[in-house]
Amino acid sequence: MKLRKKLILMFTIVSVMPFVCGMLFILMRTGRAMRSDAANFMTEYTNEISGEIGAFFGDKIGYISALSHLPDITGFEWAKAGPALNRLAKEDGDIAAFMLVRADGSYYRSDNPGNPAWGSRVTPNNNDPDSSPTLLTERDYFKELVSGPTARNKQVWLSEPVFSKATQKKQIIIGTNLFTNQSAPVGLLAILQEAGPLSEHLTSQASRLGDYFGTGSALFLVSDQGSVISMIAQTDAAAGYAEQVLTTNEVWTLDSIPAEIAETVQTLKSSNQETARFFWKEKKGFYHASIERVPRTNYSVIFTVPDRTLYASVYSIYASMITISVLTFLIVLVISTLLGGRIAKPLAHTAKTLEDIAEGSGDLTYRIALSGKDETTDVGHFFNKFINTLHGMISQVKNQAQTMETISEELETSAEIIKSDIEGISGNVADLNFETEEQSASVTETSSTIHQIAKNIESLTRQIESQSSGVTESSAAIQQMVSNINSISGNLDRAGGSFEDLLAASGDGRDSMQNVIELVKDVSEQSQNLLETNEVINSIASQTNLLAMNAAIEAAHAGEAGKGFSVVSDEIRKLAESSSEQSKVIEGELKKVVSRIETIVEASAKADDAFGTVADSIREANGLVQEIRMSMKEQSEGSQQVLEALQEIQEITMQIRDGSLEMNQGATMILKEMSRLEDISHKVQKSTQAIARSSDTIGATIEEIMNVTGKNAAVVRTLNEITGRFKL
Repeated sequence: MKLRKKLILMFTIVSVMPFVCGMLFILMRTGRAMRSDAANFMTEYTNEISGEIGAFFGDKIGYISALSHLPDITGFEWAKAGPALNRLAKEDGDIAAFMLVRADGSYYRSDNPGNPAWGSRVTPNNNDPDSSPTLLTERDYFKELVSGPTARNKQVWLSEPVFSKATQKKQIIIGTNLFTNQSAPVGLLAILQEAGPLSEHLTSQASRLGDYFGTGSALFLVSDQGSVISMIAQTDAAAGYAEQVLTTNEVWTLDSIPAEIAETVQTLKSSNQETARFFWKEKKGFYHASIERVPRTNYSVIFTVPDRTLYASVYSIYASMITISVLTFLIVLVISTLLGGRIAKPLAHTAKTLEDIAEGSGDLTYRIALSGKDETTDVGHFFNKFINTLHGMISQVKNQAQTMETISEELETSAEIIKSDIEGISGNVADLNFETEEQSASVTETSSTIHQIAKNIESLTRQIESQSSGVTESSAAIQQMVSNINSISGNLDRAGGSFEDLLAASGDGRDSMQNVIELVKDVSEQSQNLLETNEVINSIASQTNLLAMNAAIEAAHAGEAGKGFSVVSDEIRKLAESSSEQSKVIEGELKKVVSRIETIVEASAKADDAFGTVADSIREANGLVQEIRMSMKEQSEGSQQVLEALQEIQEITMQIRDGSLEMNQGATMILKEMSRLEDISHKVQKSTQAIARSSDTIGATIEEIMNVTGKNAAVVRTLNEITGRFKL
């Protein structure tokens, strides 16, 4: 690092460090306090929203708590209680209806006249006397308040969002269980709160949410069972915050909201913490969450705010302080740069001169102008002294280098003359060596060719012997194949006979199956007759029951005189009811029998189709067997012709083998003579190569001398160039 940069860095650190430490201390104290205030404000806002929601539900809870003790309510006197509850619901405006539920799950509803046949209880079809009451036994609020393990305690319960069985609208049930003198509840009284008014109330309470916490925040109303009752957040369709769950046709759970928020809600509820911080991957940022239970309910409010919004004021102060710090740093840096440049400038000139000298192109006549009596002046004085000494040394080196250059040129001229003579001798030896090598190569190539011919003859002999044995083996294999073909043809004849027997058997099975189908259809028709007979019996039982009721009415009108007749009519009624019940049981069993008979008919039809498919497959397989049998016959005849051709090939192969043995003997004699000629050529070649190597060695020595002389001359020229760069 340059001295100037070191001085600038030192001045900057000394000046800026105390300021930075002070700013950091202020930032830490201020940021901690403001973060605490922001978190407290978020918690207070959550408490305020929770209180407003509690007030909304509090009026309804007060209604049902007061009404649940009235005798008309606990005694299910709906003729008296129903009109009063309907009037109260209309006067309130926010209440959709009251609902009075019995312990068996049947219920009355203030905005529904109900079925007169069931005392105004609600049925799927209120105009049908035979329509049974609609039951609410599977609803969560019924289990919690009436049939569940906690139902023996007097309590108020807010249900999960449900869709009304009567109106199909989303609603929340606010209910309390009813008690008389019994330990178990006799039913429940509930208010039906439709989602629309609750959504409007929640949206109005969050109207200032954007002013307080900006964008990105969200309010959740969650039940203890994990249902998301409501969510207030910003959407693309609305400029501000709006409710997004109650107005939909879906029931949300914690799985319906982002996993990070769902996990944070569960953590807050299980750990009894008021606040938590989490990282939302989709939004790529940290969020704060606070929780507050809605008073007198099983609901909780969860409020989530992004850190960038919650701590916006803190981040603004951070940005201002960082801006001030950067400006201060720039001012200190400018001042440090000016001071460092003024101190380092003389030393920079000295360093530049030394750099030129070090690179071999310096001006040795340059001297530093001296002024002052500080350490920088002493450096300049000793630098001038060093330049004087270096000037003398470079002058001496330059004179000696010129003398060495003259000697090198003379030595190089003598070496070139010797090299020319050696090259003439080496050329003659090379020509002789080349001709010797050509002769040796020709002999070697001829010998190799004869060797290859001999190997080819031997290989041909082995191949002929191998061909002879292969022809013999092929003849045996083909004879075996002909035998196998004859055996397969016999097996195919037997398989054809088996297929014909199987085809006849499948036809008999299909005829039997048709008889079974006809018999089952007859049984089915007779079962239908039994069902009709049972309906006649049931009708007679109903008429008998009606006559018994009329007889009972007449006996009542007769007074004491009709008591005996009343007993007889009662027995007749019981007998009719028993006959009707037995008729229903018989009808059910007959329907099961008819259903099973229909199943047997369908299965029999499928089995009949399967027999037909099997018969078709057997015919097709029999045809294929006949085709294979004809092909095997043709294959046997062709194999016999191949056997005759192989015998002729074996005779020709024996004649070729005898001629190959005679050629192999002649090639062996030629190889012996070529081996003697090759040995003589190798001896001549080795002598010529020895002479050539000696000439090459002498030439290489002279070449090395010339290289050394050239290098010496190059070094001298380089030395002259280096010393020539300096100005003396």
